[in-house]
Formats: sequence, C-alpha cells, structure tokens
Amino acid sequence: MAAATQVEKNLRAAMRDALRIQNRFVPEPLFAKTGRGHLKSEGVSTLQKIKSSLARKSAAGKAR
Repeated sequence: MAAATQVEKNLRAAMRDALRIQNRFVPEPLFAKTGRGHLKSEGVSTLQKIKSSLARKSAAGKAR
C-alpha cells in the first residue's frame, strides 16, 4: 500500500504544478485548436531564485 500512497502524492504534486502554470500557457493562433503553444516566462526573478536554490544545494552537497 505504501507504493499507492506515493503514487497519489506524486499525482497531487503533478496536478498542483500543472494548475500553477496553467495561466502561463499561450496557444499559438495556428495551433489553438490542437492545444499546441508555449509557456510565457515568469520573468528573470524566477530564474534567479532557481539558480540560487541550485547553487545552495550544490554547496550543501559539497560540504558533506
């Protein structure tokens, strides 16, 4: 049963992420009916947060 619980947690996490980025999806006019498009950038501040988080994790891993 533990595996089923982990699957449910993974599914909830995936749905949470999907709903979080839903407003950023912009369908291309040509592909509007097919569901194809692209994601709008969240901006530079988001990329900076991601990079600093990765740097902290890398530094913490090297310290061990």
